[in-house]
Amino acid sequence: MIFGTGCFLGNWQLNRMQEKLAIANDLIAKESAAPLSLNSQALALNQALHHPIIARGTYLASRTVWLENRPHPQGQDPKTGIVAGFYVLTPMRLEGVESIVWVNRGWAPRNMLDRTHLPDIVTPTGIVEVRGIVFEHAARVMNIGSTPVEINESNILQNLDLDQEAKKFDGKQLAFVIRQSANQEIDGLNRDWMVVSSGAEKHQGYAFQWFALAVVALLFWLFTGLKRKNLER
Repeated sequence: MIFGTGCFLGNWQLNRMQEKLAIANDLIAKESAAPLSLNSQALALNQALHHPIIARGTYLASRTVWLENRPHPQGQDPKTGIVAGFYVLTPMRLEGVESIVWVNRGWAPRNMLDRTHLPDIVTPTGIVEVRGIVFEHAARVMNIGSTPVEINESNILQNLDLDQEAKKFDGKQLAFVIRQSANQEIDGLNRDWMVVSSGAEKHQGYAFQWFALAVVALLFWLFTGLKRKNLER
């Protein structure tokens, strides 16, 4: 029974590994494709998801939100050692079309002594061009509550609810977020995003453990069977 269970679960883990590898390869293919333009065509989420994108428009700086408790893109700021900070998201009014799209502009460190103090960043004015990758939403964290004071005075949030924000823009908001790619723009934000891991190696390790258990169970059965036969002689 243990042998059969070990083989079954080992094969299941290998199948999961193949599924995640297929997803990772699909993401690589999409992210390597030619960039789409938000100013020349209306794109739905399923058309744009994980594709590179180019958007031209004007930032609505006063509507910027700060998503707290977000990890540094590389795990830790090499200069300060700070691990957690903010993702800075600003809505952009697209040029030439009646649409709004949210841009995850990057990561900024937070003041560990005053959690409501916002770091100094530069928000470009006028028409700007943003290049990035489309995601369904900004990375979410578990919602543990946020006080009205924080939201009203500092625009510090735990998560950005695109459905709620769309109501404020009369339904003209696109149903996805652009994660801005790294560039040389000096605005006080870090965009050295870590490459997303498929997680396939985890399932490979689990599969090895289950197959090892199956082999141990088989050897134990053979050993005890032979020993029992010798005792019966």
